Amino acid sequence: MQRILTRIDPWSVLKVSLLLSLSLWLILVVAGIVLWRVAVATGTIGKFENFVASLLAEDSFVIDGMQIFRGSLVVGLVLVITGAVLAVTFSVLFNLIAGLTGGVRATVIELETARRVGRHRP
Repeated sequence: MQRILTRIDPWSVLKVSLLLSLSLWLILVVAGIVLWRVAVATGTIGKFENFVASLLAEDSFVIDGMQIFRGSLVVGLVLVITGAVLAVTFSVLFNLIAGLTGGVRATVIELETARRVGRHRP
């Protein structure tokens, strides 16, 4: 069976892309917090700060975790919004191009009517 995709609804693309982007953003934020806590607990952050201080010939070098967290939240939200806008833009472009070319042809096989190769039913 062949199907032709000629239009993608931009509103549905916006909803799906926002939910997927927000989910990914939330997962990355939680993973970043967990990794930061593990790095602080194991002393890795302190060792890295001492290394950078000695590399720059400074007395001390301190990484502010809250500032990094706030920056990652803002950058993540900007990326989520940008991704959603790009997804909607691409869906509109697809609709315009599909109107000119006739869409995308896809062949779909229904499982109920498909025959298995190499197996015979008694």
